[in-house]
Amino acid sequence: MTGESKFFYGWIVVIFATLSAAMFGVATSYGTFISSLEPYLNTSRTTISFAYTVEMWFYALFAITMGWIVDKYGPKLALWAAAVLLGGGVALCGTITASWQLFVYFGVIAGIGHSAVLVVGTTTVSKWFIKGRGLAVGIVACGLGIGLVVVPPLSRAIIASQGWRASFLTLGALAFVSLMIAGTFIRRRPQDMGLQPLGYGEEVKLATPPSMRDYSLPEILKARAFWVVYLTAVFCYGAENFLVVHLVPYCASLGIGAAEAAFGISCLGIGTILGRIGMGWLSDRIGRVPALMISVGLQASTTFAMLLITGVSILYPVMIIVGFGYGGWAALAMIIIGDFFGVKNMGKAQGIYFTNGILGGLVGPFLAGWIFDTTQSYYWAIIFAGVTCMIPFFLAFTILKHKAATA
Repeated sequence: MTGESKFFYGWIVVIFATLSAAMFGVATSYGTFISSLEPYLNTSRTTISFAYTVEMWFYALFAITMGWIVDKYGPKLALWAAAVLLGGGVALCGTITASWQLFVYFGVIAGIGHSAVLVVGTTTVSKWFIKGRGLAVGIVACGLGIGLVVVPPLSRAIIASQGWRASFLTLGALAFVSLMIAGTFIRRRPQDMGLQPLGYGEEVKLATPPSMRDYSLPEILKARAFWVVYLTAVFCYGAENFLVVHLVPYCASLGIGAAEAAFGISCLGIGTILGRIGMGWLSDRIGRVPALMISVGLQASTTFAMLLITGVSILYPVMIIVGFGYGGWAALAMIIIGDFFGVKNMGKAQGIYFTNGILGGLVGPFLAGWIFDTTQSYYWAIIFAGVTCMIPFFLAFTILKHKAATA
C-alpha cells in the first residue's frame, strides 16, 4: 500500500496534530487572567507578566527534550506527558494563594507540558508528506490560531460568570482530555502502517524542492538558514507574545472592554489560521523564503498600527492582519527546517528551534510589562515590537538563494 491509497491516514494525523496545536491557546489565554490576578495577589503587572515569561522559558527548554522523544519513541509518549503536565499545571493555578505558586504551576509545570503541543505535531506530519507538505504543516500550525480564536473568549466568559479559579480548572481539563485523545490517534510515520509518505516516488514540482538527504544535527546547527529562521522567531514571536499577554490591559487603557479585547485576541487567531494555510499554500508556488519575507513584513507594519487603535473598528482588522503575518512565518519556519535539512533529525532540530521562546518570552511580555510599569503607557512597547519584527525581513535576504541537497 502506498501514500496514494484511496484514503490516506496522514490526514488523520493532521487532524489530531491540529488538535494538539490548538492547546497552545490554553497557555496564551494567560492575558485574560492579568486583571484578576493583579489585585488578588497584590503585586505588579511586571511580576504577573514574568510568570508567563517563565512559562515560555520552560516551554522552549523542554521543546528539545520533546523533539528527542518524538524522534526516538514517537509522538504518543510526548503528548500523553503533555496532557498530564499542561492540564495539571493550569488546573493547579486555580488553587493559588501566592505569586510563587503561579510561577511553579503555570511557569514550570504547564510550561514543560506546553513544549510538546506544536513540535510533536509538525515533526510527525512532515514525515507523512512530501507532496503538499506546506499545506499539511500549515493546517497543523492553524491549531495555534484555532486555540487563539476559541480559548481566550472561553476563559474570559468563565471568569466573568464563575471567577478566575473556575477558568483555570476548566482550561486544565480541556488540555488534558484533548492531548490524551491526540496522542491516541497520531501515528509516528507512514512506514509503520505499511504506507509511504504522500508523493513518495512521484516527480513533485515545488518552488522550494525538499532536501534529498537528511542532515546531521551538527550540520543543521552550522547552517545559516537555520539561524535566520531561529532569529525570525525570536524577534517576531516576542512581538506576538506581547500582544497576546498585554492586549486586554492595553485595550482597557483605551476604554475598550475586556470582552471586546478578548475577541481581539480571537481576531489574531483568525488571521493566524488564514496566514498559516494561505502562506503555506503560496510558499509551494513562490518559494519558502519569499513567502517568509512577505509574512514578517505584514506583521511588522501592522504592529505599528496598534498605535492607531481607538476602538474595535480598528482593533479587529489590525489584529487579523498581524495574525496573518505571524501565522505565515510561524508555519514557514517549521516547513523550511524540514525542506532544507530533511526529516530524520527534524524533531531534534525543531526542539532547538523552539528555544527561541526563551528570548522571545523575555523580549515580549516581560519587557512590555516593565515598560508599562515604568512609563504607565504601552507606546514604547509597541514601537519596540514593530522594530524587532522588521529585522528578520532583512535577514531573510541572506538565504534567498539556498539550494537543498540533491543526494
